[in-house]
Amino acid sequence: MNLLEINPAARWTTHELGAGKHKLVIADDFYANVETLRAIASSLYYLEGEMHGNFPGARAIISLDTRALVRVLSERWGSPLIEASGAYHPAVFSIILNDGRRELNEDQRQPHIDPGISAMVYLNDPQDCAGGTGIYRHRPTGLERIPYEATPEVRELARAQNMSQHDLGTPEGFQAFQDQVVFNPSYAAAGNDYINEGNEAWELLHLVEMKFNRLVIFDGRMPHSQHLAQGQFSQAYRLNQILYLKEREG
Repeated sequence: MNLLEINPAARWTTHELGAGKHKLVIADDFYANVETLRAIASSLYYLEGEMHGNFPGARAIISLDTRALVRVLSERWGSPLIEASGAYHPAVFSIILNDGRRELNEDQRQPHIDPGISAMVYLNDPQDCAGGTGIYRHRPTGLERIPYEATPEVRELARAQNMSQHDLGTPEGFQAFQDQVVFNPSYAAAGNDYINEGNEAWELLHLVEMKFNRLVIFDGRMPHSQHLAQGQFSQAYRLNQILYLKEREG
């Protein structure tokens, strides 16, 4: 059995978000053998730790042939995709338990970005699905997507903050712009909550509703976060498959 076999009857839709009309692709009833895949994912040993950065949960990895999966995602995205590091992409699963015992840090209480194109499949039972994935616009700057380097728009925003234009051209300087101007700790949600519906600094552009066996693909440079309210997944884990991809150059 091919655990990652795609359902030929999956229902695909493409959406445009925000003023920039950023692409978001959804496929419902995505996997053909999703019950078996979910059972295996649920049986894995999940690890927490610094290797997962600021992710507020745990992850497990198994070696499956994902090449056909990535090819289909490429076709639907409209350009060739490869694993974000340029190497083999294993099957990666993530879990979050929202029982209030974990103290979320400032980074976890506001949106984040990923290196390239992000994809995930929601694997919880239909009756357990709640929330989803929020896509956000940064209100103070108007940014809906964080570029890979300092664009003229970014330079103008940095100039208004009296930041060095020379430093902005370096990786360290551009990271400082992101940390101070976009993902400033003061913009995080209050209390011990995820950003969810947004706040004075973050506007919820779109909520991808969690549905069993739903795939979503989007530009990971768009600020995004788990949409996870108090009381949701407090007794059972939120379970996803995740893929970190990038567009092939040339």
